[in-house]
Amino acid sequence: MPHATTKHTISGYAWGDVTLALTRAVANGDMARALRWSAELVCSELGLGRLEATLLHAWALHVGPAAPTWCAGWLAAVKQIRAFWQKSGGDTRSIRNTPLVRQLVAESVASLVLATKKPLPALPTAADCFREAESMRTRLRNGGGAGDQLATRRVWSAQHDGPDLKTVCNEMEAALRAIQANRVCFWIVWMITLDGQADAPVAKERGPSHLTPKQRKSLLWFLTAVLQEIMNDVQCMSVQDRTAMFELLGLAWTKLGTRGRRDVLVAIALTAVEHIQKRTSLQLTAATTLPALQAIRTATANIDKIYSIIAEEARQFMLEAPSIVGLTAEQAAATIATQKTRTVLSADDKMRLMFSLTPVQRS
Repeated sequence: MPHATTKHTISGYAWGDVTLALTRAVANGDMARALRWSAELVCSELGLGRLEATLLHAWALHVGPAAPTWCAGWLAAVKQIRAFWQKSGGDTRSIRNTPLVRQLVAESVASLVLATKKPLPALPTAADCFREAESMRTRLRNGGGAGDQLATRRVWSAQHDGPDLKTVCNEMEAALRAIQANRVCFWIVWMITLDGQADAPVAKERGPSHLTPKQRKSLLWFLTAVLQEIMNDVQCMSVQDRTAMFELLGLAWTKLGTRGRRDVLVAIALTAVEHIQKRTSLQLTAATTLPALQAIRTATANIDKIYSIIAEEARQFMLEAPSIVGLTAEQAAATIATQKTRTVLSADDKMRLMFSLTPVQRS
């Protein structure tokens, strides 16, 4: 049967193309494409971890503060899917043919597509941080810094953490409490840039145990701890919702990559900024809610048909070698020779393949 690889999904699509298409579908509110590409990741052997990270990144990029409680629902779905994965012994076929797994993913994707959109603002770059570095040092030496902040002082450890961490997060926390969203984004990018330097300051391990020791010592975990402390301090959302947000970040940390981690941290910080702004303003605003359950059920009613389409495409990918653009004459000749010598499936093998990819019908 077809196997996903580090380059292709079960139907032969490139991983990057699938995750990008899913993210764009969420941004454009395209329900059909979002459900299709999320199902493609469910069917592929290496796709569940990418699906976790892709949906979280899509939330940060296009929804964020508009629906912060979505993270709690997606975390609950992720935990259930991981439990099924462990019980099945890592059998992708069992996972994709489990109706509950299909429904959990489809409902999470549908609620994300239907949620109110609030794209991330344009973020500063590392070049902006380097450009302001000298003037910032001068201001801090002259006593113009923000001073000690509550959350940073509680998180920072003099024994394990470098002094630069305290300085940067003091500035970030002061900007956040002053509702200066642009400066908050600037200091988060500063911390990310600092984390990538060879002479980055030391920090104690704060990441979850499933990460490597180097990942657990990332400076971004200090920033994450400060953000969590601030959100607890200002009572942003319920305890369950804000805990789920940070737990989901830890689960998807590796698959998110540098850009994904940056966007998620910025989205979390802006959620806290908006909460403080609403709390201190006289303007009345409606509470943030997820889409209606009936709309989600209507959107996911035909999810099994999507998996049947993927099964058809996977059979074609298996029985017909995909063409590769840009081959030289020598490479093309070698490819043709390989195709001529590859094993042809018998009728019985094709029938077994069909039944292995066909969704299980439940009465």
